[in-house]
Amino acid sequence: MATAMDQINFNGAGGLRLMADSCGAPEDPVVLLLPSAGQSRAFWHGAAQALAAAGRYAICLDLRGHGESGHAADGRYDIDAHAADVRAVLAALPRRAFIVAAGLGALAAIAAVGEGEPHLVSGLALVDVTIWFDVERAGHLQKSLASRTASFDDEAAIIETISAQNPDEPRPGATAPILAAFARGADGRWHWRGDARAITAAGSPGPREQLQARLGTAVARLGTPVLLIRGARNETISAAATQRLQALIPNAETAEIAGAGHYAATDQEDAFNAVLLDFLERAAPRQPLTYSGGSDPRVLRDALGCFGTGVTIVTTIDETGAPVGLTANSFTSVSLEPPLILFSLARNSANLGIFTQAGRFAVNVLHIGQQPHAGRFARRDVARFDGIDWALRATGGSPILAGSLAAFDCSTFAVHDGGDHLVFIGRVNHAWFEPHRDPLLYFRGKYRRLHFT
Repeated sequence: MATAMDQINFNGAGGLRLMADSCGAPEDPVVLLLPSAGQSRAFWHGAAQALAAAGRYAICLDLRGHGESGHAADGRYDIDAHAADVRAVLAALPRRAFIVAAGLGALAAIAAVGEGEPHLVSGLALVDVTIWFDVERAGHLQKSLASRTASFDDEAAIIETISAQNPDEPRPGATAPILAAFARGADGRWHWRGDARAITAAGSPGPREQLQARLGTAVARLGTPVLLIRGARNETISAAATQRLQALIPNAETAEIAGAGHYAATDQEDAFNAVLLDFLERAAPRQPLTYSGGSDPRVLRDALGCFGTGVTIVTTIDETGAPVGLTANSFTSVSLEPPLILFSLARNSANLGIFTQAGRFAVNVLHIGQQPHAGRFARRDVARFDGIDWALRATGGSPILAGSLAAFDCSTFAVHDGGDHLVFIGRVNHAWFEPHRDPLLYFRGKYRRLHFT
């Protein structure tokens, strides 16, 4: 029996909305599946079902300009833009993800992970990917992708056009994952669902030598288990090219799917899923992760995320008299006599200097109806107090948000070194609370609500 798919969304680079389908239990190990250029997230639905059945939480993502994801207002569909989206999604996940990616999605994953975010992933399975783009292959790719932006009389014409691009490969057998990238328009014809500029950019990825050198450096720095999967009858990516790529990646493995061309994951679904799950169980097994001093900080972050907390907005006033605030869950009581509380603030926070110099702050504890406030004060690209009802309830105090579950107006008692954070201890001068509301909670990277038994 198939596991239900739930639609979710993420904020990519620049806040661009990226649509995804999820499958499985959210508390299970995460697998992020990225399609290739011209495909939609539905391409990975079969693999997602198998992953969910094996105890994984699968997330199938539409790339920017594809499917239901947003179109880039600035027309940015280069590798940097796609890689920035991948990094944004990985950072938003509650724990490290294993990435499964094909084609353009694989190149974006290589850039995202190999150029700075290896701690965000537990491994990668890269499908039908190469970092070498000779003139003939680049021209074939450009022509193949451009053909998808035509309009078609019916679904059969779509499959015929796509099949004609690789005539010596097996004709796609599972057509539904391919056709999901198209929709019937008001004119009665079938059209590709996405921004045509995304297709154009994918077919012309930039100066070949520069891109190859860049990606060659990135793959050598992946630093996680990597599996390279290739359809044995893929015309454009040879076994030799896959072995050449394997040689650049420390401890990489390769696998070929017999009888498959470009669509190994769908046409040879059982064989593909067996290879993928075997690698997952060996490279990223479902067992408690362990952090030892100096090892992967993401594992420590995930472990700390198992401690449920409330959510607060910490506020103060800057030297011009303007309100300043940010979302924090690093809040706790310290002492009743004297009345002390604390929160911690990252050293790289843009507001660190303001809180250090202000000599005062307030902690506003949020209730379940204030989740939008939490999201707003966690963003950097908005005027956080616009439209927010707040007041200075005490002379010389800090902003108190209207309706907060509780609020503590403090003068700074001490500031201590806390590694990559500073720990602010405040002496409570005033406190207010509302006993008839439920708290907004945060657990394993997500907002939660209190459930009474």
